[in-house]
Amino acid sequence: MGLLLLCLGIGWWLWKGVAAMEDPEFIIGPAAYYIINTAEETGAANIVAAILFDYRGIDTLGEASVIYTTVCGVAMLFSKSKYKRSSAGLSFIARRGVSFLVPFLLLYGSTIILMGHMTPGGGFQGGAVFATVTILLCIVFGSSFEMSRIKPKTKETIESLGGLFFVFLGGVGLLAGAGFLANTAAGFPRGQVGNFLSAGAIPLLNIAVGMKVGAGLSTIFYSMVRVLELEFGEQMSEVEGNDKN
Repeated sequence: MGLLLLCLGIGWWLWKGVAAMEDPEFIIGPAAYYIINTAEETGAANIVAAILFDYRGIDTLGEASVIYTTVCGVAMLFSKSKYKRSSAGLSFIARRGVSFLVPFLLLYGSTIILMGHMTPGGGFQGGAVFATVTILLCIVFGSSFEMSRIKPKTKETIESLGGLFFVFLGGVGLLAGAGFLANTAAGFPRGQVGNFLSAGAIPLLNIAVGMKVGAGLSTIFYSMVRVLELEFGEQMSEVEGNDKN
C-alpha cells in the first residue's frame, strides 16, 4: 500500500511538472533549435535520438567506447577463470513462466531498438533489455544455462562488431566529404518523418549501439558471476573438508 501511494504521489508530481512547462514557442537556446529543426534536418521524430546519433554522434561514440573498454578489461582480467559449479536455478513454475516471457522480452527489446528514431527508446535502452534477458535466464535456469548456448566469445564478438559497425557508418560520412558520422548530408535517405524507413543513419546507429550494450553488459555480468561461483566453490570445498575432519 505504501509503494502504491508513493507511485501515485510521484505520478501526480510529474503531471504537475509537465503541466507547468512553458509552451515551446517560449523556449530559447539550443532546445528551441532542436524542437524546430530536428524533424526537417534528420527525419527523426525522436528528438533525443537525433541529438545522440546526429548532432552529437561523436560524443555517443565516446560513450559507447567506455563499454567496449570495460568489456575488454573484464574479459582480460577473468580470461583464465572457469566455472567450478553452476547454481540449480529456481523452481519448475518459475522456469516455465520465464520461458513464456522471454520471446516477448526479446521482441520488446528489438522494438525499442528498431523504432528508436520514431518513439522513445534506442540502442542503449534496447541493449539493456537484451542484457536483462540473459541475466534473467541465469537467475531462473542456473548460471551455466545461457552461457552454454551463447559462448562468452560470441558475445565479445557481437560487441566488437557493433563498435566496428558504428565506426563504419561514421566513415561513410568521411567518404562522402560531409564529415565523420554525418547523416543526411552524407547521402543517407531522410525519408518521411514518422515512417519506419526514415531518419537516415540513426536507425542503423541504434542497431550498432544495441549490439554493443546488450552483448557488453551480458559479458560483464557473466564475468562477475564467474568470480562469485569460484569463491562459493572454494568455500564449499573448505566446509566439506572440515566436515570430513
